[in-house]
Amino acid sequence: MKHRLPSLLFIALCGVAPAALGNLLHWSAWLWGFMAMVTTSGSLLLVMTALSGGRASADPYEPAEPEPPAAPTEQPYQETRVVDAALPSVADGYDFLFSATVWWRPIPDHAHRSDGASPALAVSSVVSRALDIVRCEEPGRAGFARYLLEGELSVLVPDRSGRVEALAADVTLTLAPADRERLQKLNDLRKDEEIWEYERQHERNKRRYLGDDVLKSAGSAVVWWLARHENEIETAVDMIGPLAQIAAAANDEEVPELFRHLLVPPMGARSEATVGGPLWDGHDQGGGRFDREEEVGVSDRLLLLLAAVGLKPDMDEYMVFVHRVVRSLEAAGLYEAADEIKRTLLPTPDEGGGEEPESGPSNEGASAGPWSPGFPASEDSPFTGT
Repeated sequence: MKHRLPSLLFIALCGVAPAALGNLLHWSAWLWGFMAMVTTSGSLLLVMTALSGGRASADPYEPAEPEPPAAPTEQPYQETRVVDAALPSVADGYDFLFSATVWWRPIPDHAHRSDGASPALAVSSVVSRALDIVRCEEPGRAGFARYLLEGELSVLVPDRSGRVEALAADVTLTLAPADRERLQKLNDLRKDEEIWEYERQHERNKRRYLGDDVLKSAGSAVVWWLARHENEIETAVDMIGPLAQIAAAANDEEVPELFRHLLVPPMGARSEATVGGPLWDGHDQGGGRFDREEEVGVSDRLLLLLAAVGLKPDMDEYMVFVHRVVRSLEAAGLYEAADEIKRTLLPTPDEGGGEEPESGPSNEGASAGPWSPGFPASEDSPFTGT
């Protein structure tokens, strides 16, 4: 700062002097202006030269800046391969197959110690890093783990001994074909089992809903049916009996007395239809009270039909109709049904009033029809002419 002020004053004086001299000598403005510019430029050049020379001579013994050291020669990369190295996964028995191209070089401080063990050190470093990554991965995630390896192994990292540094490229991570097939089968079975378990749970829920709610009683069953068929009131009335029977069966109970007259067929209808008949007279015909839980046979259905049309055992039309049904069944080859009707509805020879004679001509009316003796055919019977 102390050298700057005199220098500025000197430059200003050199610039003003030609202007003052030109006014005194009556120079033209162009002349003294040109002279002022020349003196100003010359004084500025002199000041700069003086300042630079003084700064250079101020400390002649100042040491020069040291030259930067030469950069060490970078070692070239060398290449080696890793092929199908088995790396364990999180699942026991399922190993990944790891392959990669390993690029390595000696660390500069140990370049003079490079020997045949350096490639092995590089491969060991890369495989150890890969092992730390994939040991927590599922075997089915080999594709995902490969991308993790590519990112982690692309960084140049020294090995544990500090002699080489290595990275990996062209990374592949796969499973053995047999392991892939096993995993696919296990995966399919697991999915199928999940579906089956959901279906079974759905079925249990449906059974619980029907047993504990819908079929809890006959009334709840009727309400459930009516909720699904809101506009079918008359049909709902007809469904009371079947729904009551279903609800009783679902709860292992008897049908309540209130709904028994609505069953199809009604309870007691068959026993009423066969009152006085040979099937229900209490003798050796297996008779007795009708049990609705027993299997309904052909003879039972025929009894219901006879009761429905109004035919009773003491009527001739009753026996004619039974014999006609027997003959029709035998003509159709249904001998078991015909024999059941004969045993159940037709009287035995003892009940007919005597033993049947061996020869037909000596017995009057024996050839009049296919029924047993003791029940003469009616004149209007269609079998009289047979």
